[in-house]
Amino acid sequence: MDILYLVKNNTELSAFNSFHESLLRRGISLNAFPLFLDLDKPFASVSKFNTQLVSPDLLVMSSQVCGSLATGSWLDGISLPQICHNDGSVERTSFLVDIFEKKCLQSSGPETLSTTQCMESLKLQPEPNMILGSLVSDLQWSHVTIFFEDRMDTIVTSVSTQLSQLNVKCSMYRLNVNHTDEEIYDLIRRAISRLPVSGRNFLILCDGTCGRRVLDQADRLDDRETAIYMMSAWLLLMSMEDYTMLQDVQYKLDNVAALLLPSLILPYASITPSVNRTCIELPTDWRVTYCMHQATNSCSEGHLVTLLHQPTSRQWSPVGYVGKSGQMIVPAAIFPNKNYGFNKRKLQIVTILLYPFAMKNSTLGNDTYTGICLDLLQELAATFNFTYEVSEPPDGEYGRIFNGSWTGVVGLLERREVDMAVAPLTVTQEREKVMDFVYPYYYDTGAALYKLPDKMSKKWLTLIRPFKWEVFLCLGIVFISMTFLLSGMEYVNVRKKKLSMTAAEILSSSIWHISGTFFRHAEVAEQSDYTWGTDGGSMWTTLFQTSNRSDYRKIWQGIMNHNRSNPDVLSLNQDLHRRHVEDGSYIFIFDRDVIDIWSLDNCDLILLEETFYQITYAVGLPQNSPYGRMISEKMLKIEQSGLLQIWRSRWWPKGSGCAGKTQVQAKIIELIDLQSAFYFLGVGLCTALLVLLGERLRQCCT
Repeated sequence: MDILYLVKNNTELSAFNSFHESLLRRGISLNAFPLFLDLDKPFASVSKFNTQLVSPDLLVMSSQVCGSLATGSWLDGISLPQICHNDGSVERTSFLVDIFEKKCLQSSGPETLSTTQCMESLKLQPEPNMILGSLVSDLQWSHVTIFFEDRMDTIVTSVSTQLSQLNVKCSMYRLNVNHTDEEIYDLIRRAISRLPVSGRNFLILCDGTCGRRVLDQADRLDDRETAIYMMSAWLLLMSMEDYTMLQDVQYKLDNVAALLLPSLILPYASITPSVNRTCIELPTDWRVTYCMHQATNSCSEGHLVTLLHQPTSRQWSPVGYVGKSGQMIVPAAIFPNKNYGFNKRKLQIVTILLYPFAMKNSTLGNDTYTGICLDLLQELAATFNFTYEVSEPPDGEYGRIFNGSWTGVVGLLERREVDMAVAPLTVTQEREKVMDFVYPYYYDTGAALYKLPDKMSKKWLTLIRPFKWEVFLCLGIVFISMTFLLSGMEYVNVRKKKLSMTAAEILSSSIWHISGTFFRHAEVAEQSDYTWGTDGGSMWTTLFQTSNRSDYRKIWQGIMNHNRSNPDVLSLNQDLHRRHVEDGSYIFIFDRDVIDIWSLDNCDLILLEETFYQITYAVGLPQNSPYGRMISEKMLKIEQSGLLQIWRSRWWPKGSGCAGKTQVQAKIIELIDLQSAFYFLGVGLCTALLVLLGERLRQCCT
């Protein structure tokens, strides 16, 4: 291509050099030469065109030269395409030259415009890279990932250069027609994995077929793993003709927008430029929107549209347009769906039944759930604009490791089969390795519940019951051993002092001394009168089974021993545990506040005063969920607002049927409690009298 650049002085000659370099950077093959023009005597230069002494493909002039020649009508009759180059608009002029070469010089056919008409059409068109740069700047994106096809190289180079000037980081992935859908899917998945949540901003620079393939594969990504639907933004650059390929899409991606430009300025070789493509006619239903923003006519140089959520479908809606000057005018939000959370998307929620946190009511085959957790779920749904479907884990468990895999609620989250767990789910280190917890909403401790034994049946054994049979055996062995040891020591002492004591007297004295010592001291030992159990699918089984604490291991060993004869000790049925507690001789270990409610209805059920192991309940999410932070912030606001206390007061039992019973207290030992001590004293007294009587008889006989 031959270009003639008219200049009036050396300053404009320098501008010509910059212009020439910009064309070379775009890869345009051309012969460009300057021609000095005397504005006082322009006839000599212009006559060269008329006499065909100079015959370029394109005439470029500075704005001052252009104005002077136009004023004097010196350009009349010249059939060359012309560009008036304004100072400081090198890139814009280069863009026009680039498109002129590709669209005007290389086209042929009966409907093809003349090069002059083609150039006049191009002058009305915006420069894509300038518009995209403006949009990215307005969106305040710090990182952009570009998917593009080969023939968009020139635009991609210009866009990336402009983004670099805006300090926007850029990643680029080249696509071609040979890429399969799975390859495009893997490409997008890989790109997503490398980006922070705040950097999931994408430009798609290709035709309609390619653009739809990219969006189709992005829409396939697992939202529970990537949060791609809400936390990503997609901006396409395409022609108005290609827009028809996207009119019927029903993507789950929330934030999709498209910049529609005339095909004349896009590098699609199959499209022949014509006058009716230099301006995009506005659809009738869009004109009202633009009129509200003072659009001057129904025709613009380009549209910016966004994919909105409607009650039953997705629909494109205009949010901006390109003015005659090429400026991007955006009176509305480009991605308005970002302001509406999940945009009414249905989430799968798992819970587990535990009064008063989650209860199920079944009416005519329809299950409805109520409780503290459901109030919390409704608040989250209202805040983040989602609908939900509640279910329970098929195995009915909270979550424990069984045969190397997690069960229950935790297992569903680990396998990403649900979106969220809103349940009385306890936070533990083991669970946090396979799932995420947000800010906790409830605090509790572990406790044990049992039934009071009959007050009189064994009360006389108060001082004996603490001893196990092993203790009595050991006491007997020690008693006998110490008696003979003390007798030996006493015998040696008597011999040294030459006292007159027989061996029988020494042994008798030792027995009484040791007896007094033993009856003055006792040792508390473990009891075995009660069977104890816990919820077999809860965190308590994991805690007792894996803990390094000796007391927890003893509890687990006891539970396993009882489990051999009574499998109910690890039942998932809370009502079954309650019946065992009410039947007596059974201790149930669980969350304190939950089992304390049982004692409100049955005055014979008592909580052990000692508590252990602080626990917290929290909403659960799949591991590394990007939604964790925003839900945690909401949970903190809920806690500070007092809503949790309101929900608790709504569902917690009102008062107790046991008058004056609020908690277990230490009680004074009564006389009946000391019966066993008096029995021992009586036996000792009788034994002493018999020994005394025997001594007297022996003395009388001798």
